[in-house]
Amino acid sequence: MALALAGCQFGSSPRAVPSVAQLGTDLNCPKTDHAFEDPQAGWGFCYPANWRYLERSQSIASPAGLDLTFDITYVPPTPLPCANPTVSAASPARPASSPCPGDFANMIISTYERGSAPDLATWLQANLTNAQHGDSIRWGNALQAQKLGDGRRVALTAHHVVIMDLHPGLLDLETEMSARLGTWKFSF
Repeated sequence: MALALAGCQFGSSPRAVPSVAQLGTDLNCPKTDHAFEDPQAGWGFCYPANWRYLERSQSIASPAGLDLTFDITYVPPTPLPCANPTVSAASPARPASSPCPGDFANMIISTYERGSAPDLATWLQANLTNAQHGDSIRWGNALQAQKLGDGRRVALTAHHVVIMDLHPGLLDLETEMSARLGTWKFSF
């Protein structure tokens, strides 16, 4: 009995403290969004709560890194009927009530070792020789970031380079993800 009571002692017993900084705890996503974090890749971001995704990962040999692929589907809580779009040169290919339940797209987020590159331009020149020069952008707490001419976004952090490559389908990833660039947190 005394042993059982000893296990239920009240007081200030020390709590386990994570040894690695936790991502996602400071993302401050709006109520309409969910947070995604990947401690291995070293980043996290907010995304629409009505997205469902299938995530796959693959290591990259040169330059050393990790690809995370997200197959994203729009799943509203109560699906509304969508009109069937008529595709012609005179009419848009998208229904007026878009996005429709089941609309999908694909996003690839690649995380590479930064190595000894002093800045983003040097890393891009050494590792993405066919990259079209882009415009500087703000992307979360990245040290430097650009939107390349082909639409990819590239961020430089203290230890990594992150590339977000959006492959839109019927779901408009560009609008949704560009509006959430400020929610990204990169670990340092």
